[in-house]
Amino acid sequence: MKTVLALTLTLALGGCNTPGFQAGLAYGRGTTQLNAGRYEAAIELFTQALQFDSDLAVAYNDRGLAKYQLRRFDEALVDLNAAMRKNPRLAAAYNNRGMVYDAIGAAKEAIGNYDEALRIAPGDGITLSNRGLAWYHMRDDDRALSDFTAALAAKPGYPNAYNNRGMVFLRQGHIDQAVSDFRTALEAAPRMREPHVNLANAFDQSGKYDSAVAHGRMGIQIGGGSATAHNNLGMAFRHLAQHDSAMAHFDTALARDPRLVVALSNRGALLLDLGRTAEGRRDLEAVIANGTRPELSEDARVRLRKIGARVKH
Repeated sequence: MKTVLALTLTLALGGCNTPGFQAGLAYGRGTTQLNAGRYEAAIELFTQALQFDSDLAVAYNDRGLAKYQLRRFDEALVDLNAAMRKNPRLAAAYNNRGMVYDAIGAAKEAIGNYDEALRIAPGDGITLSNRGLAWYHMRDDDRALSDFTAALAAKPGYPNAYNNRGMVFLRQGHIDQAVSDFRTALEAAPRMREPHVNLANAFDQSGKYDSAVAHGRMGIQIGGGSATAHNNLGMAFRHLAQHDSAMAHFDTALARDPRLVVALSNRGALLLDLGRTAEGRRDLEAVIANGTRPELSEDARVRLRKIGARVKH
């Protein structure tokens, strides 16, 4: 989960008509909108703040964070770079730029930014958790677990760190530990979407398909339905032999994120099972061409060989 960093600004003393006061007022209102998830309104207010004070680094930072939340990544980078130019010691800007890089698949660059943030603000639990997530994306589970453990020591009970550590345990096949972490995250943040999405995956892997469906539906209800949430729910429906529901969720997952190769793999396998060979072959060949998940590529090759298809290596 990506974390909104709520920053505060100490208002300059002076009359209410001074530019500094007006900038601070607009910035404060912007942070309220940002933390409430009203990102467009936050962007407008941070822009107003910068019109009064073009050197207000935290306004650039938080406007970049709002744009990140809206997946306007190029624009977010422009603002975060501006924040760093205005204040090279603003740790939050490096952390937030790390989140942008991680979101666009540049995990190595993300880690470099988190390292810089931690040099400025050593031991920050949020940044440690975010860096752990980048290590997870690089499939370096040892470093990921180290960062998540350090994050929880620095920020006890932090639900993001529990959720993210659970993802490592799940990938390693330690399902009971993963489920424990996801549930702990929900105890701290009952309306957090990601633990429900991940519990759907964990329960699906352990054969508890009804529980997987229940958590998958909750993840979609809370978060509006991310691509991963729909994919995980589709997997549970597939194992329950509810093929129409499974297909609908795989289709929705790919409509929301065409790059989600695991959903492409799942849909391709389901299509083959349903006898829709040409469509299934198309999906599985796309999985192989994508090449980002070697284990899924190999599974696709095996499935294609079983139907007598010529497989490209």
